[in-house]
Amino acid sequence: MSVQIAILVDDTTSCDSVRAEHGLSVLLSGPGRKVLFDAASRGDTLLANAAAMGVDLGEIDSVVLSHGHYDHTGGLAAAAAGRSGLKIYAHPSAWRRRWVEQPGKPLKEVSCPHSLEGLVQRSAAFHPVDGPQKLEDWLVLSGPVGGPKHGREVFVVSRGSEMVVDGFEDEIFCLLRGERGWAVMTGCCHRGLKNTLRSARFLSRGEPIVAVFGGLHLKSANHEDLQTAAEALADAGRPEVYPCHCTGDGAVKFLAEKMPGKVHPLNAGKRVVI
Repeated sequence: MSVQIAILVDDTTSCDSVRAEHGLSVLLSGPGRKVLFDAASRGDTLLANAAAMGVDLGEIDSVVLSHGHYDHTGGLAAAAAGRSGLKIYAHPSAWRRRWVEQPGKPLKEVSCPHSLEGLVQRSAAFHPVDGPQKLEDWLVLSGPVGGPKHGREVFVVSRGSEMVVDGFEDEIFCLLRGERGWAVMTGCCHRGLKNTLRSARFLSRGEPIVAVFGGLHLKSANHEDLQTAAEALADAGRPEVYPCHCTGDGAVKFLAEKMPGKVHPLNAGKRVVI
């Protein structure tokens, strides 16, 4: 059984026919199901890149949202347009308003630009993910990722009438099983590689994690953060790493030096089979 991963939208691109934008959208194709993991920042970019790559978004069965930031949810309405019964899997907290705090600047809103009510009115069906869910033999949704707080950036989320530091309780990842074994597909890894890989190894019941795909949120990481990420990968058996989106060039270089031959940067237009 093989699973194909196609990067539809990313911050960089591998060819002139595919656009780059700050965001992520990945097509996961396996027996019996095609799933869109995250939906980029803009619907027009998602639609244009899918067409350029020969992907018919009308064939997708479901959308899985890694978390509720705009650069992973902006194309949701475009993905749902003209569809009836499109399944949207996400943690209920993904629909809360969110901001990022940047030194010397006003809070920047980074919320999903689409309301859940509006998507349901377009005939989408919301499936809350508040724990692990098996969608197929080859596809498991992690549910919330536990463990200590991770990261140095300050993100803020609305909780009732308050604004509080965002602990990313809505963040989920996909666990994919292909011919090579289990792989992790993460959107931004806001909960950190250490927490994410610990959760993945628990869900795989101790079977090896052979690959990690996606954004690793290491652009603003210092040396200590990078070393922690490298150690987490070593503890997980040194899986192949396919970084993109928010990982950062410096982090890619650092991990490649720590794990020669194991790091394979991805961008829009690329496909990998596991």
